[in-house]
Amino acid sequence: MKSLSRRRRRWITAWGAVAVVTLVAPGVAPAAESGRVPLAGTAIVLPPDSGVIDHGEAPPEVHLTNRVHLAVRDPDALRDKAMAVSTPGNPAYGSYLSAEQIRRHSELQPALVRKVRDWLTSAGLAVSHSDWRALDVSGTVRQFNEAFGTSLRHYEYGGSYHVLVPTTDLTIPAALDKLVLGVGVVAYPFQQATADRPASVTTSSTPIAESANSEEPAAESGPRCSKYWAEVPAAELPPAYGRTAPWEPCGYTPTQLRQAYGLGDARLTGEGQVVAVITPSSDTLEEDVNTWSARVGTPPLRPGQLKRVISFDGSPPLPPNIGMVESLMDVEAVHGMAPGADIISIGGSSRVGSSLLDVMAYALDHTDATIVSMSLATDVPPKMQRAYEQVAQQGALQGVGFYVSSGDGGHDPAGNFLNILAANAWFTGVGGTSLAIGPHGDRLWDSGWGNASTPMNADGSAWQALPGAASHGAGGGGGQAVGLPQPWYQRDVVPDSLAKGTDGKRYRVGADVAMNADPVTGMLVGGKAINAATNPDPSTWTYQERKYGGTSLSAPLFAGVQALAQQVRGKPIGFANPALYQRAGKPALRDVVKYTLPDRTPPTAVRPRRAGSDPTPLLYSLSGRMPYEPTEPPTPDTTPGFDHVTGLGSPTGDYPWSYAPRHVD
Repeated sequence: MKSLSRRRRRWITAWGAVAVVTLVAPGVAPAAESGRVPLAGTAIVLPPDSGVIDHGEAPPEVHLTNRVHLAVRDPDALRDKAMAVSTPGNPAYGSYLSAEQIRRHSELQPALVRKVRDWLTSAGLAVSHSDWRALDVSGTVRQFNEAFGTSLRHYEYGGSYHVLVPTTDLTIPAALDKLVLGVGVVAYPFQQATADRPASVTTSSTPIAESANSEEPAAESGPRCSKYWAEVPAAELPPAYGRTAPWEPCGYTPTQLRQAYGLGDARLTGEGQVVAVITPSSDTLEEDVNTWSARVGTPPLRPGQLKRVISFDGSPPLPPNIGMVESLMDVEAVHGMAPGADIISIGGSSRVGSSLLDVMAYALDHTDATIVSMSLATDVPPKMQRAYEQVAQQGALQGVGFYVSSGDGGHDPAGNFLNILAANAWFTGVGGTSLAIGPHGDRLWDSGWGNASTPMNADGSAWQALPGAASHGAGGGGGQAVGLPQPWYQRDVVPDSLAKGTDGKRYRVGADVAMNADPVTGMLVGGKAINAATNPDPSTWTYQERKYGGTSLSAPLFAGVQALAQQVRGKPIGFANPALYQRAGKPALRDVVKYTLPDRTPPTAVRPRRAGSDPTPLLYSLSGRMPYEPTEPPTPDTTPGFDHVTGLGSPTGDYPWSYAPRHVD
C-alpha cells in the first residue's frame, strides 16, 4: 500500500525498464535552439538530496534504440469519425471500419514520413518503418543527442540501478511539430563497462508500466476471514466504534460477484466475444486459471479459449516478474464474469524503446479483440498523450474499447488522483468500490473505495486511532483532469461543481464507472504465478490463493461485464463512454453512495498482516474516501449522483439487457 507521503513519485516507463526516481518539478527549461520546439515533459530533473549518483554525461558511443511516434494524416477527421460511430443516435453509430481501412485513412503521406526520416538520418541514426504509426530508430548516444537537441546523463540509484536520462526536454525541428508526437521512452536502463564487456543499454525484468494495483494483497485465506461479509466476528479483539468488527472476507468468488451485480443469469456468458488483457503472463496461466476455476465453481477454459502472445514483436520474453500476478488476476476476473468469452493475454517487448502504445496498436491490428483491459498506470508526456488518444480513436472507429484502471490513490502535487490514461477522454476509466456481499450472494451495500487502517496499541486493549489519524490510506483514483476539455458525452451529466475549474472552464472528470476494488473486499485469485511477486524461479512455484484488489481488479471485472453486454447486443459496443453516459440515472447503473452504519460511523473489518511480517491485525475503516493530511489536496469523495470515485456508478442486472436490439441506444 502507498501512504500519502509516498505518492509523489514519477514512473519512467518502458516495457523493458521501469526506473523509479523521485523528482522535483522541472523549472523553466533552457530555450530550444532556433527552429526547434520542445517535447514538453521529457526532461528528468533529479533533486540533489535524492540519493542518486550523477556519473556525468552518458558515454557517447553507447548504442540506443527507440521509437518515434507519428501523428495521423488528419487528426480532426479521425476524431470526428470516431465520435460518430461511438455516439448513439448518430446515423453512423456502430458503422465500424477494419484495421486496414483505418490505416489507409490515417497513415501519413510518404512524403511527410520522408521528412521525419531525413531529420533522423541526418544525425546518423538508422531508421526503419516497421509500423505505420511509428519509426524505429537506432544509433549512439552522441547521435541521439544531436537528433533531439539534448544531453543524456548517467545516473545510479538504489545501489545497483543505472539509467541514462535527458536533463532537458527533447526537441525536434519546428517544421516537424505536427508530424512527430514523441518517443517511446526517455530513460534507458544502462549496464556499465567491465574489463570483458563494453557499456550498453539493457533490458530488464520489469513490465511496461506500473500495475495500477498498488495495494498489498491480503494474507492467504485462513481461519481469520469470512466467506461473506461479516460472517466471522473478531470477538477476541477490541471493539471499533463501540461494536465488534468482523474479520474481512477471504476473497469473493466470481459466483458471488455475478450474483451481487445481478448478473447470475445463466444465459449471460460472454460467448462470441474476445477480450484482450495487456500484461505479461506466465507459462502456467492456462493451468492456473483452470485449477482456480475448479476451486471457485467457474467453468474451465475451453480448448483454445485462452491465447497468449508472449511478446507482441517476437522479442525474448521477460523474466518472471510481478506483472505476471497482475495478468493472472486480470484473466481470472474476465473469465469469472464472462466465462464464455475468449481471452487474449498480450505481453510486451523486452526491446528498449517499446511502450504500452505499441501493445495497444498490436491489439487493434493483429487480434479480434473488441474489449481491451489495461490495469496499468504510466507517465505520459503531454504530446505523447495525443499518440495514445489517436490509437484509442482508431480503436473506437474499429469497434474496440479500452478500459483502464482509474488508479489507486496516487496523485501529483497539483492534486490529480486520476490515472493519466483514464483521464483521457477516449478511454473508459474504471474506478473502485467497497462491496459487501451477503450469505446468499446478495449485495448488502457498496460504497466508494476509500479506506483508513490502524493497528492496536501496545497492550492490545484498543485500536491506536480511528479515521482522521490513521497509519495508512488507500482508495480509488478520480478527479478533474485540468487542461483536458470536457468531452461531449459528459455534458449535462457531470455537475459543474466537479467539472468546472478555477478558470471557469469545464474539464474531463473521472472515473466513468466503478466496480469492486477495495482489497478488503477483493476477489480470490489462484495460481502458481502468485509466486512471481517474490520468487524468480518458476520451477519452484506451487499453486497458491490470495485475495487481491485495487482498480487493477475493477477494470477487468468491468471488461467482463462488457462482454456480457456485447453478447446481448450482438455486436461490439466499441468506445463505451457515450452509451454509458446515456444510461446515467437509469436502472442499468446503480448510483454508489457513501455507506455508513445507523450511527453514521463507517463499516469496519479486521485484516491480518501478511505472513512473515508483524502479525498484529489491522482495523480497516471503509469510509468512502481516502484520508488526507491538511497540507494535501482533498482526496476524491463518494457522493450521491456522479462523483469522482465511482463516476456513474456500478452495473446492475439490467445493464447487459439495456443493449438488447429492442432497446434504442
